[in-house]
Amino acid sequence: MTDKKPNKEIYVDPRHEEHSFDLPFWRDNEKLWALEVPVEEMDISELTWIFDIPFWEDEDGNIVITPQEVMDNMGKYPYHRDKTLNADISYPIDIMKNKKGKWLTLDGLHRLVKLHLNKVSKIQVRKIPPELIHLTARDE
Repeated sequence: MTDKKPNKEIYVDPRHEEHSFDLPFWRDNEKLWALEVPVEEMDISELTWIFDIPFWEDEDGNIVITPQEVMDNMGKYPYHRDKTLNADISYPIDIMKNKKGKWLTLDGLHRLVKLHLNKVSKIQVRKIPPELIHLTARDE
């Protein structure tokens, strides 16, 4: 998954737009994790709509795989299966509202899928305020 060919045009399923934050920069997860935001409990059902949105990459880097497809056929997607099954669910899911006002994952989608597979109904989240997201921009 990490051995993408440089200069290759990737395909992004148009449904991925539902997951868009339209941030004008790439995020640095280390900076995201360092934000001091309280952990809250949330009903997992508020986030499971995400499972039908293509968010994950295939072997060629194309963003075409939905979490639901992985859950329905784990053998077909060994990379995402393994990331899900090995996800450390002791960490909260970082979420923020997207441009349509829906809660989305910034970090923790594989953890969210694992929690769902484990039939957890209440999850720990950090609701990232939009006014802090600029602090997570990658250094160029």
